[in-house]
Amino acid sequence: MFAKEIFREWAGELNQSLLDSNVLSIALFSTNKELIFANKAMSSLFTGEAWQNLLNPTFDKLLLLDNSNSLIFEGYLTLGDYSSINTSIDAQIFRKNGKVLIVGGVIASQLIDQNKIVHKLNRDLGNMQRELVKEKHVLESTLQQLNLANEELEKLNTGKDRFISILAHDLKNPFTSILGFLEILRKKVHSYDANKIDMQLSIIHNAAISTFNLLEDILLWVNAESGKLTFSPQKVNIKDVCIDVELEMKLSANNKEIALNNTVEDVFVHADMNMISLIFRNLISNALKFTRKGGQINISAIQADSEVVITVSDNGIGMRHEVLSKLFDISHKVTTKGTENEHGTGLGLLLCKEFVEAHGGRIWVESEFGKGSDFRFTIPQ
Repeated sequence: MFAKEIFREWAGELNQSLLDSNVLSIALFSTNKELIFANKAMSSLFTGEAWQNLLNPTFDKLLLLDNSNSLIFEGYLTLGDYSSINTSIDAQIFRKNGKVLIVGGVIASQLIDQNKIVHKLNRDLGNMQRELVKEKHVLESTLQQLNLANEELEKLNTGKDRFISILAHDLKNPFTSILGFLEILRKKVHSYDANKIDMQLSIIHNAAISTFNLLEDILLWVNAESGKLTFSPQKVNIKDVCIDVELEMKLSANNKEIALNNTVEDVFVHADMNMISLIFRNLISNALKFTRKGGQINISAIQADSEVVITVSDNGIGMRHEVLSKLFDISHKVTTKGTENEHGTGLGLLLCKEFVEAHGGRIWVESEFGKGSDFRFTIPQ
């Protein structure tokens, strides 16, 4: 009686709640399959013809069930259509007076189980997202490493091509000259006087020295590229190194009537003596090559902060801007004949760059076509 009193007292509120409920589903059909009523929850489950949304058991099966009692079915009722997601509710289905009443909803324990499943799925999804982020970072890192490896491979291939080009072209020329003059000398040695023989031998000797120097540069460059070059830093006086190299270059400078002006004072750095000597030798040799007779080359060094800035300056033929941008790039072969047709491979400047950077310094050039060039490099103290 107590329940009946509650329903009687709260009939209006219960009726409104049942109509608006999103949890309890209510539908009333005629046995002719006509939908008479459906509350808010049940309406949301229907599409198209309402009776066709009963999938298991179907409306036709319900009509075949024994209806001697008004309750004809109790259990899970599957609603929906075969082309979309289906929904199952725990239902009681009644039949009387030519009507079929369906009342159903979701069992609380079923909701709890579903929530647990959803919670687990969300947790698994979160873990998957975190793993995907990690995998993405790994892939990005791997891709970056591959790009670096490809760049290094391209650099190695460029270096290999450059090396082969030097061997094929720049070594061939001096050997052709040596072999040609030797052949002439072999055939005419008995008809030449001593002066002519001496002249021919001088040409051959100079070509041999040039070739030997080129081979030394190639060997140094290969060792530098492969990391096999020994780096042995010590306390070095830049002035002493510059004087020694200046003496080596004196004969070449005198032959072209070029003045070597050395203003370097006592400046000490922690550096590899052989590398610093080679840098000076190449830069001064380069300046001699591109300076006309009667020109001059100035060598200076200044201290700036924690490094020494060294300059080899000439008033030679200079360079155009498009040449400057390629001068220290292995992928471009930049070779120009000197003012007296001196040959070069460009390896000397590449070696200078390698050795300067091995010390943690930098090298650059400032030049104006027709007015000369200033090669500068730094060595940390």
